[in-house]
Amino acid sequence: MGIVRKQSIFSSIYIFIGFALGAVNTLLLYTKYLNMDQYGLTGIFRDISVLFSMLATFGSNTALLKFFPLYQARLGREKNDLPFLVLMVGLFGCLLILFGFLAFKELIVLKFGENSPLLVQYFNLVIPLTISMVMMGQMEGFSFMLKRTAVGNLIKEIGFRLVQTTAIVLYIYNIICIDTFFLIFSLMYVPSVIAMVILISYKKGIKLNFHISTLTRKIYRKVISFSLFHFSGVVIAVLPFALNGILIMGISDKGLKDVGIYTIATFMVTMLDVPQRAMRGIGSATYSEAFLHNDLERVGRMQKNASLSLLIVGFCLFGLILPNIENIVFFSKGKDFHPVISIFLIVGIAKLAELSMGMNDTLLSLSKYWRTDFFIATIIVILSIPTNVLFIRWNPLLGAAFGQAIMLLLFCLLRSVMIWKYFKMQPFSSKTPLIILIGALATSVAYYLPDMSNVWADIFVRGTVFMVLYVVPILYFNISGEMNDLLLLAKKKIWRR
Repeated sequence: MGIVRKQSIFSSIYIFIGFALGAVNTLLLYTKYLNMDQYGLTGIFRDISVLFSMLATFGSNTALLKFFPLYQARLGREKNDLPFLVLMVGLFGCLLILFGFLAFKELIVLKFGENSPLLVQYFNLVIPLTISMVMMGQMEGFSFMLKRTAVGNLIKEIGFRLVQTTAIVLYIYNIICIDTFFLIFSLMYVPSVIAMVILISYKKGIKLNFHISTLTRKIYRKVISFSLFHFSGVVIAVLPFALNGILIMGISDKGLKDVGIYTIATFMVTMLDVPQRAMRGIGSATYSEAFLHNDLERVGRMQKNASLSLLIVGFCLFGLILPNIENIVFFSKGKDFHPVISIFLIVGIAKLAELSMGMNDTLLSLSKYWRTDFFIATIIVILSIPTNVLFIRWNPLLGAAFGQAIMLLLFCLLRSVMIWKYFKMQPFSSKTPLIILIGALATSVAYYLPDMSNVWADIFVRGTVFMVLYVVPILYFNISGEMNDLLLLAKKKIWRR
């Protein structure tokens, strides 16, 4: 079994477990035991921390993915100084973010104090959450380059969610107060960071070399140029989506209450990211190696396989989630989460379109045409901020969903056009429309089944009907040879036991 497929399988399993635990936290426990403002605060914490953790890296994490194979090949483990340089950039960025938070705190109080007083009350807790996110991103990049992706995803995806579960359970049983809950929430990545340091250090892992190498002196301008372009590109790419929660909080009269609703919907959409996140880890290393050796045929094969696999798994998750969204009301103690359905449908369809494009973002950003990705992202952000503001003013929740979906589709389209121009590659095959047809029919049937009085029975029946109508045709028509091979392999292993 190839390393990409093997690591992706294990990564997918760990990420699925992590998301299942996240669903228990986000969709069951938080919705039931936190009020709407408290729930919304968990979402806005995440949006602010994601945005500023990206700022703090200055694109160094992407530079690690791009140049680590070159450094390792030229210098070896002992003399490779790139990990040390990446860590120093992250440390410098964290210090800048810390000073920035303290400097602009009064402005935040003035802007959000009326509609979202909880944010003002707990704002200082954004600082440790952001810094630990920066460290987590760096450790994850090191694990990618060591091809320890599966264990890295186990630590990353499950570790912080276990901390979340522990915190909310302690709060439910009145062992801690809400202040302590948010304190633990802000430190949720710390145990995972410690575990990741251990992972990347043992068995000839990452070694810090404090001496600047001759290779760095030779190519530092290229590395800095690449980092700054990607720093701008990543920030520009993340900015429109991270800003949605902040814009909703600032524009909507309901403040954090509407943020809470949007947080639930976007969490469900991020569940569709599971296969892509699993594949991106090991895929980044293999794409980087392929481009280093100019093996475009290998890149093309990976794109085709990635498109089919991501769309099949993504549509499977979409078809399990959409018919069951209304059941979330059962767990929310009567809170009005009904807009979640429309938001998920709008953004979820756009996300499926992105999955069908394969690993376009990774391909373009790690190729010699990486500057193009920056310019595409620049176009998106120039269009997205006024577009999102306009849509959110029209309707804070549906407007944010339409704005996010439109920008995501435009992003995918522009990337695909440029990849075709540069490499004459496109990810689709004759089987792509068949996946969409099977998925749409199976999802529609499951969605329009009559409601059942017992919510657990309703979830089980809808999920079972969808899986039968979706998985059986996918296997029968042999749409993905890799999927069928994996099932055959699993069957053989089960029979051996």
